[in-house]
Amino acid sequence: MSAEGVEHALRVRREERDRISGDVLDLEAHTVFRLLRSSPLRGESARRWEEIRGRVALLWALLDAYRSVLARAGEVWDRRRRPGPAELAELTGLLTEAAVRLVPEAGPVERRSLLGTGEQRFTLDEAVAAMDLAFRDITGVITDVDAVWSTVLPRLDDAAAAAGAARGLLRELGEGGDGSGGDSGLEACEREIERIREELRHDPLGDGGRDVDRVAEAADRLHERLRRAAALRRAYGERRTAAERRLGRVAAAEEESRLVRDLVLVKIASPALPVLGDSAPLLRERLAALDGLGAAGDAGAAGGGNGEAAPGGGGGRWLERAELLAEVERGAEEALRRAEQATAALRELMARRDELRGRLEAFRAKAVRLGRAEDAETARLYRHAHDLLWTAPCDLRRATVAVTGYQRATEGATG
Repeated sequence: MSAEGVEHALRVRREERDRISGDVLDLEAHTVFRLLRSSPLRGESARRWEEIRGRVALLWALLDAYRSVLARAGEVWDRRRRPGPAELAELTGLLTEAAVRLVPEAGPVERRSLLGTGEQRFTLDEAVAAMDLAFRDITGVITDVDAVWSTVLPRLDDAAAAAGAARGLLRELGEGGDGSGGDSGLEACEREIERIREELRHDPLGDGGRDVDRVAEAADRLHERLRRAAALRRAYGERRTAAERRLGRVAAAEEESRLVRDLVLVKIASPALPVLGDSAPLLRERLAALDGLGAAGDAGAAGGGNGEAAPGGGGGRWLERAELLAEVERGAEEALRRAEQATAALRELMARRDELRGRLEAFRAKAVRLGRAEDAETARLYRHAHDLLWTAPCDLRRATVAVTGYQRATEGATG
């Protein structure tokens, strides 16, 4: 290489050395790298980190050897004001040939071999490529771990926050105040959150992250369940009174269905009647059971946060009360819907008979206008349909056929 070529190559290599050194120092200072290096890892994370430790050692060894070659080249360049042929030859060798020597540590005697030192030689370009490969391997693991910690841990923190809010609601409800969580499942949820957090701390690349969504959903469900229970405790009297009114509507709707059914049975022959419900008594029993829950519990239920007394009993067991009341409310809505649908279906049978009566009289008026009302066959068909429709119980199927026959006779008379 010429003196100018050597000078240019040295300048480029020194810039390259500074950039690589800066990247390696940034790697060493990376938070995840430092945590992995200082944490007692387990499982898959320990296995991969053990592999990466060798890559880190290789990276530093290559960088040190690379720097040594450049330092030696700098010394040769500075030896004379103008490098001579000997210096240029040595510099060319350092900058272009396999001058980077990597000699492994001797290690314990029992692990040594007499077959050779295992020395490796690289050109500067080869050393840079090897360092880049090692750097990418290391940052690949760091990226994987950082992805877990940056996505999974916040989700786990949200689960812990939901569990903490649930714990506060339990204290408000006076249940699980000893930290046990009672029968709510909170203690188990909190233990699971801590187990996953500990696993992620020591094995972020293991399977712990797969459980986060499950425990987060469980914490959210538990928090929502306790939130509903606390809301019930604050407005128990109002909610219970509203449920009583709803059950009154259910009872009235079911009674109306029975009355209409009895009427239909008299007026309509062998109808396909809908099944009638009798849910109100059972729902009332369940509603009454609310007052018996936790009679010796939470005094706040009797004097409540909103100043309302809880009718019929003391407080406590608000989780059970909330679930039972929700069941009663859902049952009341369903029973009311069924009763109203059944009544509508029964009334439709009566409406069908009345519709057939109206159609028959309309066809009769038409026959009179056309002068066909006294026709013997037409008159017979009318009397037959009339008798079916004005006889109780009315056979709707036969009456429908009879009205259709009379209609055809009347229309045939016009044709």
